[in-house]
Amino acid sequence: MNSSNQAEKASISPIRVKPDMRIKFLSDQDVEKIHQATMDVLEKTGVRFPSEKALKTFADAGADVDFEKQIVKIPPDLLMKTIARAPRSYTMGSTRGRTEMDVLLNGNQTYLANAGTGMATIDIDTRLRRESVKQDVADMAKIADYLPFCSFYWPMVSAHDVPTPMMPIHEVDAGFSNTEKHVHIISSVKEGPSRYIAEMAKVIAGSDEIRKERPPVSVLICPVSPLNQDSDSLEAGLVYAKAGLPVGVATMPTLGATSPASVPGTFVQGNAEILSTISYIQLVYPGAPCYYSFFSVTMNPITGGSMSSSRMQHQLHAGISQIGHFYNLPVMCGFGSGDSREPGTWRHGKESSVDALFVLQTCPDMIPNMGLNELYTLLYHESIILENEVINSVKAMAEGVIVDDYSLAVDEINSVGPGGHYLSSRYTMENMRKLWKPDIAHQWAADLNDFKDPREMALEKARWILKNHKPIPLEDRKRAEIDKIIKAAEKELI
Repeated sequence: MNSSNQAEKASISPIRVKPDMRIKFLSDQDVEKIHQATMDVLEKTGVRFPSEKALKTFADAGADVDFEKQIVKIPPDLLMKTIARAPRSYTMGSTRGRTEMDVLLNGNQTYLANAGTGMATIDIDTRLRRESVKQDVADMAKIADYLPFCSFYWPMVSAHDVPTPMMPIHEVDAGFSNTEKHVHIISSVKEGPSRYIAEMAKVIAGSDEIRKERPPVSVLICPVSPLNQDSDSLEAGLVYAKAGLPVGVATMPTLGATSPASVPGTFVQGNAEILSTISYIQLVYPGAPCYYSFFSVTMNPITGGSMSSSRMQHQLHAGISQIGHFYNLPVMCGFGSGDSREPGTWRHGKESSVDALFVLQTCPDMIPNMGLNELYTLLYHESIILENEVINSVKAMAEGVIVDDYSLAVDEINSVGPGGHYLSSRYTMENMRKLWKPDIAHQWAADLNDFKDPREMALEKARWILKNHKPIPLEDRKRAEIDKIIKAAEKELI
């Protein structure tokens, strides 16, 4: 990067969509129909819970439980009563205690973040494909710390260089150590590692009380479509809920394969899967912070594989905000990118701009979708830099402009008058600094031959961030305590 780039203090930049820019993909009547259809599925067909604890909990609460088939049928009144216990607003805290870095889920803004959790990396130096390791998780945490549009950090790739039972623990450790932003984890799907991560979160927060008030880590657990729960994930979710750490529930059906070949039908099935999970969590730990999430894909009818950026995909994401908010829950969704095989292509640009703006206008609370390719499995370091640049434009479109006496600039226009210019105006100097911040998309060069390809510039910037950006380190005391927790986990889990 050129010499004008300087390492800056980490910050976040949530987006507040201008009211006139907001859209409703579904009518209120449509949402009500989806709700009623979901109630029908949950009451008549139910969801499989392969957990004796869950079966007994639901039976005691008044649900119709078949212990032999492990099927729970939830009556509407029980479902709605339990869902209502989950808070609409809560804080996902910074890992360094800076309140201005907290993610406040109150419905007033949308927080973007990187996608996760990929399996492979294009090495930033050799440019060869390889299996991802813990250092990659740490490096991307540092890049996410630098980028304001990454409001929280989802470990972007997996730590394949540590024993499998320890992977989520090391991924969270890499996040805690390299960003002061909230850490979001999806690979913590068993009770054992989750217990240790909850202890690490207590160390980061400083006490049980602060861990609940401003939790530094959250988890995403997933039912198994169609209409199945995973017993290990349920236990992991309960560990987090008990500690006051937010638990997101994400359904990930494939339209046409593991959900009906229709957008409304997929809404109904996914809704049943999510709500049944949150209902169980609220039965065990009333008031536990939960959020509603939907990361579906569409079956490619030619190959039988999956597509994450079909037109149905964008419709699914756009509808989720309304459905989740109907139940007064915070919502996390994506915007459909991730299919592109590599960054910098026409397709990559479309997915991270047009599709992103469409979903953003439905105002979900969180959109972690930046930076991965090949159906969210492959990391190119330059990809997140390019998408960050696109999101900068998306933010400007979604937030619009403020029209007031100052921005109308009538005095400025009258002062310059016919035939004049604004080049030497203080007004111009003040506002051009705010309006134009050159980066990947707007290079400056004295010679046209010096202009670089945006992808090359993005890769260069990623390297610059890794070399120059210095996230606030963990306190020595906390570092030592986390190391002890990791060693204790190794003795038990390996």
